Amino acid sequence: MIIIRNFRTKRMHSKSRKFILSFLCFLPVVTSATAATAPDGDSPTKPNIIFVVADDMGYKDTGYSGNPIVKTPHLDRMAAEGLRFDNFYSAAGTCSPGRMAILTGRTPMRARMTTTVGAMQEGEVTVAAALKTAGYDTGHFGKWGLGRDGTHPLKVGFDEAVWSKNYYDLGAAFYVGDSDKRDEAPVKTTGDTSLAIMNIALDFIGKRAQSKKPFFAQICFGSPHAPHQAAEEFKKLYPDLPESEQNLWGEISGLDAAIGKLRQELRRLNIADNTLLWFVSDNGGISGTSGIEKKGRIGVRTVGLLEWPQKIPKPMQSNVPVCHVDMYPTVLAIAGVTMPHQPVIDGISVLPLFEGKMDRRPKPLGFLSGGYASKEDPTLCEFNNAAWIDGRHILLIDPPTKRRKTESVALYDILADPVLEKDIAGAHAEEVQRMLKELTAWRESVKTSFAGNDYLR
Repeated sequence: MIIIRNFRTKRMHSKSRKFILSFLCFLPVVTSATAATAPDGDSPTKPNIIFVVADDMGYKDTGYSGNPIVKTPHLDRMAAEGLRFDNFYSAAGTCSPGRMAILTGRTPMRARMTTTVGAMQEGEVTVAAALKTAGYDTGHFGKWGLGRDGTHPLKVGFDEAVWSKNYYDLGAAFYVGDSDKRDEAPVKTTGDTSLAIMNIALDFIGKRAQSKKPFFAQICFGSPHAPHQAAEEFKKLYPDLPESEQNLWGEISGLDAAIGKLRQELRRLNIADNTLLWFVSDNGGISGTSGIEKKGRIGVRTVGLLEWPQKIPKPMQSNVPVCHVDMYPTVLAIAGVTMPHQPVIDGISVLPLFEGKMDRRPKPLGFLSGGYASKEDPTLCEFNNAAWIDGRHILLIDPPTKRRKTESVALYDILADPVLEKDIAGAHAEEVQRMLKELTAWRESVKTSFAGNDYLR
């Protein structure tokens, strides 16, 4: 049985448009002309929702997960006071696919998201677009990585955006709203990039707190993606390490400080209790502590934390498998939203988990890698690796090779053997066959979606 534990602890409470930013100020962001307004009689008690997404941060890149090096006091406190996911999975092994899954609840290959950095299909429905129908104001801040043109943030449901296709180093620059000239990013930042983008997002959050309108904010860091370049204040936390490691761990401590600032500000604004804050990474890790949970692999865990004091008043620790694809349906269930032309989703609402009513995932969880099968026909896909989680078992499939003419099949117990060292397929032949049958049917469903059949015509 998959377990949820409850603990009792005391809650602690360019030339033409160049702006120079400090940590504490910036020019207002541009508002979309198509921003939704709240319906008459809209309840003021709808929770605010914030997604915070790290870039290439691994499952073992926090103090609370047992990392003996990194200093993450704010994430550690969030883990101790909120909901800690010990089996939180990335939907894909690389950047853009994971981010697309967070926003849509769909496994990335359904939308032909097969590359590390790419654009969403224009028919996708995002969390932001869905929440706008429930009267939410929406804003995206930081790394985007899901396209320009028809899929930049303001085109897929965000009212406001300060964003970049990608950013890593100190001095990052961002576009504002729909200003995406490739040679001009008008918002310049200084210091740690995570703190810089957090300060921009906090302006949006503060204004919504004053207006008492519910809001959805997505805040995406560029850390700790390589090449690593930490601010001096965070490098100093690791004086005895080589400079390369000071930069890696310093970037994580920087994003941890940004999380601390966010949590502090939510409390100062008196909106923390009714705000759902969900912190994840876009894929597996890149540090030596990541183990098998590496970027580039599928079916691997990454960091996952959530707090919502009004709904989760006591600390919880869960090993129920949860994934990027579950974030969209969970949030829609919380907001009471059903989209009329919803493409096929793969995730489930884990709202019952918050209520202590889910000790097992009610639907299997699948992962795929692959790409286009034909240059001539963009509707055809081919699969490489696959993974299928059901209960406490994960089935891993590797494609045939020149030496091996059939797929390689392995089965592991994710609770008894989280690092997947002991293949138990031989002792569970019937379970393997059942899971293979389910995985095959799911892959056929993904093929249908890849062909474009999920979108309105």
